[in-house]
Amino acid sequence: MTATRIRRRDVPQQFPGDAWDGQHPVMRRVYAARGVETAAEIAPGLAQLARPETLGGLDKACDLLIEAIDRDQRILVVGDFDCDGATGAALAVRGLRLLGAQSVDFEVPHRLQHGYGLSPALVADLPQPLPDLLITVDSGIACVAGVKAARDAGCRVIVTDHHLPSERLPEADAIVNPNQEGDAFPSKALAGVGVMFYLLLALRARLRADGRFEAGREPDLSVLLDLVAVGTVADMVPLDQNNRTLVSAGLRRIRAGRCQPGIAALA
Repeated sequence: MTATRIRRRDVPQQFPGDAWDGQHPVMRRVYAARGVETAAEIAPGLAQLARPETLGGLDKACDLLIEAIDRDQRILVVGDFDCDGATGAALAVRGLRLLGAQSVDFEVPHRLQHGYGLSPALVADLPQPLPDLLITVDSGIACVAGVKAARDAGCRVIVTDHHLPSERLPEADAIVNPNQEGDAFPSKALAGVGVMFYLLLALRARLRADGRFEAGREPDLSVLLDLVAVGTVADMVPLDQNNRTLVSAGLRRIRAGRCQPGIAALA
């Protein structure tokens, strides 16, 4: 016989904030169980997203990307097997192209041949000439040997990841991970695709500050939020306010039919 156990969430007996006025008691319990305390969190807008400036490593990563764009260097995005890694890689390629990178490609490690993430085996199998800049998405924080192999081969490496770091970090040229010790970014629940989206936001801000965009011609990164939403939901990270905002915006695009062709084909 199969037994089913129902787990109940603890919810506050008193509901703080202004989110509860006029709400049905059932909805009040749902919101409370998910940590929603204000009306603004019920219908979040992109203006409420946590600011990129608080995410460590973005300045150095943007320096490397701007140099690669200006010098028309080869950029290779290293994704991951799962949906978070796949959507993150697609986001990186499309976003970097929108922001002016001319030579961007991607590679997804073969689970049996290369193992996980940026491995020495993957570096050895990369086609020649090697890329000037490697960017990991949804992996890399544990790829100490792979990052070393890539740098020894002459590549610069940006690690973007959301997994918990170990005591030993890879010696990458830049690391962007909200779960690094001491990182001030308020949302520790970002998926890998979310970390990559924040790198694109920071890069666009730097390019804007440098006067790189003509009036009215700034790339709209919100067109990529369907990828962020799918990767975030599929990775089953907690839907804190920041992730809820990203997912809500991405789902609106999918429902409106304004999404990537691959997402539209799956919808």
